[in-house]
Amino acid sequence: MRNIIRRAEAVRHLFVVALLALLLLPVDVPARMAERMADPVGKTDSYFSDNGVWEVAITYGNLFHSWSLKKNGQELWHHALMDEPGSAAVSDNGEVITLPLWGWRDEGGSSGIAVYNGQGEPVREIMFRNADGSESLRWVRRIAIAPEGSCIAIGENRREAALVTMFDVTSGNIVWETNAGLPEIDDVRVSAKGEYTLAATSKYGTGNMEFLLFDKHGTAIWSEKRSGNLSLDVKMYVRFLADGKGFEIYDLKSKSWMKRRFPAQKH
Repeated sequence: MRNIIRRAEAVRHLFVVALLALLLLPVDVPARMAERMADPVGKTDSYFSDNGVWEVAITYGNLFHSWSLKKNGQELWHHALMDEPGSAAVSDNGEVITLPLWGWRDEGGSSGIAVYNGQGEPVREIMFRNADGSESLRWVRRIAIAPEGSCIAIGENRREAALVTMFDVTSGNIVWETNAGLPEIDDVRVSAKGEYTLAATSKYGTGNMEFLLFDKHGTAIWSEKRSGNLSLDVKMYVRFLADGKGFEIYDLKSKSWMKRRFPAQKH
């Protein structure tokens, strides 16, 4: 009985937090944030690792959902998904998988990140919290995992500039958090061990974009702006080079990738 009461109190608290969060959102956010519709039974959403090797597939059911992990198209496991499904992410080594912990699912608000191992077993929950330690909701638009699974970056839309937050997977603590370029977050990528983080941002209604590169402390060490570069047809805007010496940004006009090298770091 105590557990039921505690759950009811937790749900009521989350509802109040969510309501306050919505009231505090910029007036231009709701227009861009359509209410989430129920997913049709039988629909499958797929999410791939940055290297394209691993695929997390979530299939929506009538009462329960299911999910699976594939490596190069070969299914390794298939489980019932008892929690609510959401946008998944998987590391390049297939050992870390994430799902959102929903707080207000209809509007896309989540209360944290659920972390699973490569067998689909729950490992930990990373809860979103305010500076005073209280629970909070975040409207996560993009999520990225370091190739070896050591850290997780999330991107959120904000009024003046997007917000990027880096979490340590083992402790669940925030490593760094910083404003990033323009208000809309369109892509986030993390290099090995969180050494670098790439973000692609844009301004709603203009198509203008700003790309940023952050170091392991969350300090912006490079940025570049491009006008009229945004398109819904583009699924990836930033990526790291395989040689580990730089990265690429996508140019819409030429429909090609543009290479950039890491800037020299001050010691």
